[in-house]
Amino acid sequence: MNLETTQSQSVARLTREISIILIGTILLTLSAKIAVPFYPVPMSTQTLVVLGLGLFLGPVRSSLVVVTYLFEGLLGLPVFAGTPPALAGPAYIAGPTGGYLVGFALAAAAAGWIVQALQGLRPAFRASVAVFLGSIVMYCAGLLWLGGFVGYGEKLLNAGLYPFLLGDLTKATIAVVLYTAYHNRRAV
Repeated sequence: MNLETTQSQSVARLTREISIILIGTILLTLSAKIAVPFYPVPMSTQTLVVLGLGLFLGPVRSSLVVVTYLFEGLLGLPVFAGTPPALAGPAYIAGPTGGYLVGFALAAAAAGWIVQALQGLRPAFRASVAVFLGSIVMYCAGLLWLGGFVGYGEKLLNAGLYPFLLGDLTKATIAVVLYTAYHNRRAV
């Protein structure tokens, strides 16, 4: 193998990784803009994408995608839910949902790490455990931050947990089904 071949392979690999990250941020942005009518509150599809990124891309790539997405929003790009008319940027991330945004990166990394750590077990079980624990990580970060705005206790749970559980359970189930179907199809 000569130096030229090695360099072109490195460029191809780098191009592939950058493309994966950009496509992931596009998916996250689109998922922030899509609101599905649901009871008791409309749900975005962001947690589906965040957990799916963790399952399919692993801890490093998925967290890089989410951190890049957060950086885009920090720069003022309208990537977050409600932007526009709300302004993106540091104020948005410092707002009530900022903990959930940071929790997205942690959840993607956790789900990716767990699904890899449980390699050798059935895909549905691996994905279920990964999505469950990733969701807990996301909620912990989000609720901890949100508590600074609404207070802690029952009021916090009514504002930042209870209304979203059914929707997030639905999205988690979809992520597990997609992951399982993909891996079962590959096994055939």
